[in-house]
Amino acid sequence: MSEQVFHKAQIAPQPGTFAAPGASVAAITILPVSEAIAIELDRASQYPAEDYGRNVKNHAGRGYHGTRGSSFSAPGELTFEQAMYLLEQNFAGSIIPTGTGPWTWVYPFEAVAPTLVPYIWEAGTETSQDQYEAAGCLIDELTLGFDDLEAPGAHPWTFDASVMGLTREAAALTASLSSTAVETMQGHLTVLKEGSTATAFASLSELTGSLVSFSATFRRSLVRRLYGGTTDVAGGWGFSDKGVGEITAKVRVSATSKSNIHDAWNTSGASLGEKRWRLSVVGTTTNLMHLDLRFGMFAVPVGERDGERVYEVSGEIVDDTTLNAPAQVTVVSALVSDLTP
Repeated sequence: MSEQVFHKAQIAPQPGTFAAPGASVAAITILPVSEAIAIELDRASQYPAEDYGRNVKNHAGRGYHGTRGSSFSAPGELTFEQAMYLLEQNFAGSIIPTGTGPWTWVYPFEAVAPTLVPYIWEAGTETSQDQYEAAGCLIDELTLGFDDLEAPGAHPWTFDASVMGLTREAAALTASLSSTAVETMQGHLTVLKEGSTATAFASLSELTGSLVSFSATFRRSLVRRLYGGTTDVAGGWGFSDKGVGEITAKVRVSATSKSNIHDAWNTSGASLGEKRWRLSVVGTTTNLMHLDLRFGMFAVPVGERDGERVYEVSGEIVDDTTLNAPAQVTVVSALVSDLTP
């Protein structure tokens, strides 16, 4: 038997680099996910188009496999202690934290040479026939955010990661691992701070009692790089296009949000309304996350949240000279992470 109730996912950073991932390693921790992960092996398999004087498309012994890769989706709740695993595969890698408890990790959405760290993902159930390992994995698309706030209700920050790997193998899950003690980030403990592009991120003003929901999708346009040789597996990664972040948020209509958001967008002429935003999530003890971004507003229509009229803001992140990136995540964790030196 293979029962989904016994499913788990386990991960570890892999040696090597973005361009040349190293050898496989054992997982180091359980990553809690909200749905079972199905690591799919993608193979280019086909028969040639050939004529044999018969009304049959495919002929015996002529089929072949091409190159391979793996892909899967991993959704879950975003925590202060394990957000780093996701950011290393999508934002920037090999980030060394500062401090000695709490530890502070700073991840720019890198705009220069890639430092992303390939990861091992293990997933499966209690049976050896249903256990798999994907190697050389990176996150092509990472969505972070929370749904409309309501009372009563639970509004965790969630992640949805579209993961791409270089290969997939049937392999036993690393035994005897446990998850780090974690705290989920909460939407109702999140504030929006905003201001002009001339205002330092630490000096942005809170838009008090305004944030209703938030979502950010960071897309890297990853492609596997393959060259002629002796294997059917790609040897590393590249980019088919530039990285982009798409932002959506619901904000309460008020005099301040009208002037600072709606009117900043609704300007005459060709200048697009750009703002600096900071989303700050407060946890227990010293746990904290900041998501800093420079934001080009594309649309600010009036929508609704359970009968309340709100601004439905949308746009894309913009390169920022202070960040040397269009966005940056800072995570402060009071508990020891598996990645803490």
